[in-house]
Amino acid sequence: MPYPKGRRPPNFRDLTGRQFSRLKVISFAGIQKQQSYWLCQCSCGKTTKVMASRLNDGWTKSCGCLQSETRALNGKRNLRHGRIKTSEYYAWADMKSRCLYPKDWRYPEWGGRGITICQNWIDSFEAFFNDMGLRPGPGYSLDRINNDGNYEPSNCRWATAKEQASNRRPQR
Repeated sequence: MPYPKGRRPPNFRDLTGRQFSRLKVISFAGIQKQQSYWLCQCSCGKTTKVMASRLNDGWTKSCGCLQSETRALNGKRNLRHGRIKTSEYYAWADMKSRCLYPKDWRYPEWGGRGITICQNWIDSFEAFFNDMGLRPGPGYSLDRINNDGNYEPSNCRWATAKEQASNRRPQR
Protein backbone atom coordinates (compact mmCIF):
# COMPACT_ATOMS: atom_id res chain seq x y z
CA MET A 1 0.00 0.00 0.00
CA PRO A 2 1.51 3.38 -0.97
CA TYR A 3 2.22 5.79 1.85
CA PRO A 4 0.37 9.10 1.87
CA LYS A 5 2.46 12.15 0.99
CA GLY A 6 4.55 13.21 3.96
CA ARG A 7 4.16 9.89 5.84
CA ARG A 8 7.15 7.66 6.29
CA PRO A 9 7.32 3.84 6.39
CA PRO A 10 7.87 2.12 9.78
CA ASN A 11 11.45 1.04 8.89
CA PHE A 12 12.36 4.56 7.81
CA ARG A 13 15.96 5.72 8.50
CA ASP A 14 16.69 9.42 8.35
CA LEU A 15 19.61 10.05 5.97
CA THR A 16 19.57 13.86 6.29
CA GLY A 17 23.09 15.26 6.54
CA ARG A 18 24.83 12.01 5.54
CA GLN A 19 27.48 12.00 2.83
CA PHE A 20 27.47 9.33 0.11
CA SER A 21 30.49 9.74 -2.16
CA ARG A 22 29.85 13.11 -3.87
CA LEU A 23 26.26 13.41 -2.62
CA LYS A 24 25.19 15.06 0.63
CA VAL A 25 21.60 14.34 1.66
CA ILE A 26 19.64 17.58 2.13
CA SER A 27 16.12 16.35 2.86
CA PHE A 28 13.51 13.65 2.45
CA ALA A 29 11.90 13.96 -0.99
CA GLY A 30 9.01 11.53 -0.54
CA ILE A 31 7.95 8.04 -1.48
CA GLN A 32 7.25 6.77 -4.97
CA LYS A 33 6.23 3.16 -5.64
CA GLN A 34 7.10 2.28 -2.03
CA GLN A 35 10.67 3.58 -2.40
CA SER A 36 12.10 6.42 -0.29
CA TYR A 37 13.71 9.25 -2.24
CA TRP A 38 16.10 11.87 -0.93
CA LEU A 39 17.07 15.27 -2.23
CA CYS A 40 20.85 15.42 -2.45
CA GLN A 41 23.41 18.14 -3.16
CA CYS A 42 26.29 17.00 -5.35
CA SER A 43 29.81 18.32 -4.79
CA CYS A 44 29.56 19.93 -8.26
CA GLY A 45 26.67 22.08 -6.98
CA LYS A 46 23.69 20.38 -8.65
CA THR A 47 20.80 18.84 -6.73
CA THR A 48 19.25 15.49 -7.57
CA LYS A 49 16.61 13.12 -6.21
CA VAL A 50 17.99 9.66 -5.38
CA MET A 51 16.40 6.42 -4.17
CA ALA A 52 17.55 5.54 -0.64
CA SER A 53 18.61 2.02 -1.61
CA ARG A 54 20.84 3.45 -4.37
CA LEU A 55 22.58 5.67 -1.83
CA ASN A 56 22.96 2.93 0.78
CA ASP A 57 24.41 0.33 -1.60
CA GLY A 58 26.80 2.83 -3.21
CA TRP A 59 25.24 2.52 -6.67
CA THR A 60 24.64 6.26 -7.06
CA LYS A 61 27.73 8.33 -6.31
CA SER A 62 26.93 11.69 -7.92
CA CYS A 63 24.35 13.63 -9.92
CA GLY A 64 25.89 12.21 -13.09
CA CYS A 65 28.98 14.42 -13.16
CA LEU A 66 31.25 11.55 -12.04
CA GLN A 67 30.19 9.41 -14.99
CA SER A 68 30.76 12.32 -17.38
CA GLU A 69 34.22 12.95 -15.94
CA THR A 70 35.13 9.26 -16.11
CA ARG A 71 33.91 9.02 -19.68
CA ALA A 72 35.96 12.09 -20.62
CA LEU A 73 39.07 10.67 -18.94
CA ASN A 74 38.65 7.29 -20.63
CA GLY A 75 38.14 9.00 -23.96
CA LYS A 76 41.38 10.93 -23.51
CA ARG A 77 43.17 7.77 -22.43
CA ASN A 78 41.94 5.94 -25.51
CA LEU A 79 43.01 8.79 -27.77
CA ARG A 80 46.60 8.10 -26.76
CA HIS A 81 46.84 5.15 -29.10
CA GLY A 82 43.65 5.62 -31.14
CA ARG A 83 43.33 1.86 -31.71
CA ILE A 84 40.42 0.99 -29.43
CA LYS A 85 38.34 -0.90 -32.04
CA THR A 86 41.09 -2.76 -33.85
CA SER A 87 41.88 -6.46 -34.07
CA GLU A 88 45.12 -5.84 -32.14
CA TYR A 89 43.18 -4.25 -29.29
CA TYR A 90 40.65 -7.10 -29.22
CA ALA A 91 43.50 -9.66 -29.15
CA TRP A 92 45.05 -7.82 -26.18
CA ALA A 93 41.74 -7.56 -24.31
CA ASP A 94 40.91 -11.24 -24.94
CA MET A 95 44.37 -12.29 -23.76
CA LYS A 96 43.88 -10.36 -20.51
CA SER A 97 40.40 -11.74 -19.98
CA ARG A 98 41.29 -15.42 -20.38
CA CYS A 99 44.42 -15.11 -18.21
CA LEU A 100 43.34 -12.71 -15.46
CA TYR A 101 39.58 -13.08 -14.87
CA PRO A 102 38.40 -16.33 -13.26
CA LYS A 103 34.82 -15.68 -14.44
CA ASP A 104 35.90 -15.89 -18.09
CA TRP A 105 34.84 -19.29 -19.46
CA ARG A 106 38.30 -19.74 -21.01
CA TYR A 107 40.17 -19.03 -17.75
CA PRO A 108 40.67 -22.71 -16.72
CA GLU A 109 42.77 -23.37 -19.86
CA TRP A 110 44.90 -20.21 -19.54
CA GLY A 111 45.04 -18.36 -16.22
CA GLY A 112 43.81 -21.42 -14.37
CA ARG A 113 46.81 -23.45 -15.49
CA GLY A 114 49.30 -20.71 -14.67
CA ILE A 115 49.63 -18.81 -17.97
CA THR A 116 50.44 -15.20 -17.09
CA ILE A 117 51.06 -11.95 -18.95
CA CYS A 118 54.13 -9.74 -18.59
CA GLN A 119 53.34 -6.72 -16.41
CA ASN A 120 54.01 -4.19 -19.21
CA TRP A 121 51.27 -5.79 -21.33
CA ILE A 122 48.84 -5.97 -18.42
CA ASP A 123 49.31 -2.27 -17.73
CA SER A 124 49.34 -0.93 -21.26
CA PHE A 125 47.88 -1.73 -24.64
CA GLU A 126 50.51 0.61 -26.11
CA ALA A 127 53.33 -1.58 -24.76
CA PHE A 128 51.64 -4.66 -26.24
CA PHE A 129 51.19 -2.90 -29.59
CA ASN A 130 54.78 -1.61 -29.64
CA ASP A 131 56.07 -5.15 -29.08
CA MET A 132 53.67 -7.02 -31.37
CA GLY A 133 52.97 -4.46 -34.09
CA LEU A 134 50.13 -4.66 -36.57
CA ARG A 135 48.42 -7.97 -37.17
CA PRO A 136 49.72 -9.07 -40.63
CA GLY A 137 46.26 -9.82 -41.97
CA PRO A 138 42.76 -11.07 -41.19
CA GLY A 139 43.85 -14.73 -40.99
CA TYR A 140 46.27 -14.09 -38.10
CA SER A 141 45.74 -14.22 -34.35
CA LEU A 142 47.87 -13.94 -31.22
CA ASP A 143 49.87 -17.11 -30.53
CA ARG A 144 52.37 -18.24 -27.91
CA ILE A 145 55.42 -19.92 -29.45
CA ASN A 146 55.88 -22.11 -26.36
CA ASN A 147 52.34 -23.23 -25.58
CA ASP A 148 53.20 -23.64 -21.89
CA GLY A 149 54.94 -20.26 -21.72
CA ASN A 150 53.54 -16.90 -20.75
CA TYR A 151 52.33 -14.00 -22.84
CA GLU A 152 55.48 -11.89 -23.24
CA PRO A 153 57.34 -10.34 -26.19
CA SER A 154 59.83 -13.20 -26.57
CA ASN A 155 57.10 -15.87 -26.62
CA CYS A 156 54.37 -14.31 -28.79
CA ARG A 157 53.74 -13.88 -32.50
CA TRP A 158 50.95 -13.32 -34.97
CA ALA A 159 50.19 -16.76 -36.45
CA THR A 160 47.81 -18.30 -38.96
CA ALA A 161 45.25 -20.91 -37.92
CA LYS A 162 47.45 -23.59 -39.55
CA GLU A 163 50.51 -22.49 -37.53
CA GLN A 164 48.45 -22.46 -34.35
CA ALA A 165 47.00 -25.92 -35.04
CA SER A 166 50.52 -27.38 -35.11
CA ASN A 167 51.30 -25.66 -31.82
CA ARG A 168 48.61 -27.23 -29.59
CA ARG A 169 48.85 -29.16 -26.35
CA PRO A 170 48.01 -32.85 -26.67
CA GLN A 171 44.35 -33.55 -25.82
CA ARG A 172 43.80 -35.35 -22.53
